[in-house]
Amino acid sequence: MKQVKALVVDDDHEIADLLKMNLNASHFLAKSCYGGIEALKELEKDLPDILILDVVMPKMDGWEVLQNIKSNAKTSSLPVIMCTAKDQVGDVEKSFHYGAQSFVMKPIVFDKLLKKIGAILDIEELLHG
Repeated sequence: MKQVKALVVDDDHEIADLLKMNLNASHFLAKSCYGGIEALKELEKDLPDILILDVVMPKMDGWEVLQNIKSNAKTSSLPVIMCTAKDQVGDVEKSFHYGAQSFVMKPIVFDKLLKKIGAILDIEELLHG
């Protein structure tokens, strides 16, 4: 079975690195970026199987990154989980409107995140084989 590649994007280095470490310990091949612009550059070099994307970041927020990803033919089918401490209903709706597959609240419960990743990847496998 191939290792799943994940990219974690969060301007909080501790959160990004902790998620990366936990994903790698769970047999993923995970990388982390600390901002939207850096993430888009990374996606040009290496496309992961799933993206975990923080909403609130300086310079380019997660929704701007998501819109950029979904409007680019190379990255438009990339599954994205939005991640934020903001829990307004509008934030969740906005994430889905822009094309995210799921949404998780901070502080992140890692087991729940793993289940969401697994479910999304199962659906992607069914849709795209």
